[in-house]
Amino acid sequence: MARWFTSDLHLGHRNIARYEKGRALAAGIAPLETSADDATQAKLDTFLIDRWNSLVLPTDEVWVLGDLCLGQLDRTLNQISRLMGHIILVPGNHDRVWAGDKRRSLWLDRYLDAGVSEIVDAPVTLELANAVTVELNHFPYVGDSHDEDRFEPWRPKDTGRVLLHGHVHSRWKRNHTMINVGVDVWDLAPVSEPALVTLVEEAVTDARA
Repeated sequence: MARWFTSDLHLGHRNIARYEKGRALAAGIAPLETSADDATQAKLDTFLIDRWNSLVLPTDEVWVLGDLCLGQLDRTLNQISRLMGHIILVPGNHDRVWAGDKRRSLWLDRYLDAGVSEIVDAPVTLELANAVTVELNHFPYVGDSHDEDRFEPWRPKDTGRVLLHGHVHSRWKRNHTMINVGVDVWDLAPVSEPALVTLVEEAVTDARA
């Protein structure tokens, strides 16, 4: 069994190709100035799902650090069943099962029925293959995909531990002890544990310097 990490797929998000033009171009879609139509969104979502399934086996474990599906969830949630692996979701602000969403209780079973194997609220700690314990959260310690930090009450406290996170999209891959696992900085696919271990060790070295 291999272990993978990812975040911010935004399946079904009609505006993501406008905000992340590199994602659109990789999927063979011209950058958009307006919301995507059905055919364009289906092409973008299928591209991300195919990228995922080209790496992940059914027996693998995939940690999704938030923002899996958006838009009309009656449609987009069904796409989770197309994704390989045992999916563990640490919800982000766009997930209806995020602890900060008042609709959470209405959606928990629907996410599980759609194909999410587990839903685990942040903060989460996990020991990686190099015996380093990291924290998992959708949000970074600081920084945002926007120009100002949002969701301050939900951000983890920086205790010096390496943090795997999402939320910032293409803003950075590693920022000191914060490592972004979002698809937009990892070739539009989940990142493997061995690849992350290398960055984690660099982050630990920097923190000790």
